[in-house]
Order: sequence, then structure tokens, then C-alpha cells
Amino acid sequence: MIVMRRLKGFLLAESMVALILAIMGVSSMALIVSDTRTTERKIELKTDRIYAWRVLKKNNLKSIMVHDQLYELRGEKSIYDISTKETYYIKK
Repeated sequence: MIVMRRLKGFLLAESMVALILAIMGVSSMALIVSDTRTTERKIELKTDRIYAWRVLKKNNLKSIMVHDQLYELRGEKSIYDISTKETYYIKK
């Protein structure tokens, strides 16, 4: 009788530890995926700016739209994003 009660208590504790580990695994996976998407978006925006700068420079255009962002050439190595009203310096 005492052995069965101890066994049930052990199984309950073991299942709680397993549940805690599973929750930690799922939450860390969600965190990793969300950070990856944020980083991917930043890199995509940076690439779009460099692409827009190069096209504007080579083709002597006033403005260009890349992925729903409107860009204008500002100076020798900078580009102006009309949508966000920010100027970005282009590193070569």
C-alpha cells in the first residue's frame, strides 16, 4: 500500500517535470522563431535600400518603389525613405 502511494507520487512528480520541460521547449522555440523573423525583416530592408540606391544611381531616376517602400536618392551615399521619412547612409 505504501509502495503504491510512493509510486503514484513519483509518477506525478515525473509527469510534472516532463510538462515543465515541454513548456520550456515550446516557449524557447517560439522565441527563436520570432527573433529569426525580426532579423530577417531587418536584413531584407537593408538589402532593399542598397538595391534602390544602386538602381537610382545607375539609371539617374528620381525615385523608385521597392517592396512597398518609396526611395529617393539623397547625396552621394545616402537614400531617403519617403514612407518612413528617414535618411539612410549606404556603406560600400
